Amino acid sequence: MTRRTIESNYARLIGLREAVASEQKAYNLSTDFADDYNTILKNLRDKCDDNFSGFDLPQHVWNNHDDQMYQVNKPPLRSKIFQLISYLENVHSASNRIVEIGSVYNLIKDEELKSRCSDLLSAKDHFDRVINQATQVLEERLRVKLPSLNKYTGVPLVGKAMNKEPENSLIIFSSEKSEQGGYVALFHGIVGAFRNTSHHRFMADVSREQALQICAFIDTLLTALEKAEIVKEEI
Repeated sequence: MTRRTIESNYARLIGLREAVASEQKAYNLSTDFADDYNTILKNLRDKCDDNFSGFDLPQHVWNNHDDQMYQVNKPPLRSKIFQLISYLENVHSASNRIVEIGSVYNLIKDEELKSRCSDLLSAKDHFDRVINQATQVLEERLRVKLPSLNKYTGVPLVGKAMNKEPENSLIIFSSEKSEQGGYVALFHGIVGAFRNTSHHRFMADVSREQALQICAFIDTLLTALEKAEIVKEEI
């Protein structure tokens, strides 16, 4: 919830900054701008483990203007908006790219996968940890589906769980041999290429985007696994 709060309110803050910049008035702005800023700040304080000290609007942000709708002094409001944006980017790792990635990440359906990877995806580095956790979720899901294979891990687990020949497989994705073989190849590939590597050594060159791509792909495999037919007895 904290990550979503950071992302959504950061995005709103960027929008508020652009709206303030587009106003032609040099000083007197609508009170709606200050109200929006205060709402964003309150949301952050309510949902995040941070009191965001020092970001309240100063008293001189309010003007005594004849028009009651335009009582906000533009420069101090704009200053606080920029300060809060910078703070969210540097302390809470918020950025336009993270907001975009967060939007894509919300499309992932598997709740366990999301819960184990969301905080790692929002970190500043070490994104190979996302791959480690995502492949572990996939591996554990196979063992949950087939408790008799509990002692196996990695590629041997996949090899025991599925076969390109549907009649010889404990997990049947399709009665069509070509489609069954395609799914088996995907599971072998993701486990062989990423599970084994991420569990035995650091992958320092993995970017946030690459980690998200692999996470999304594993989500697709988990969905396929949920739809597959499980043969209860070993063949």
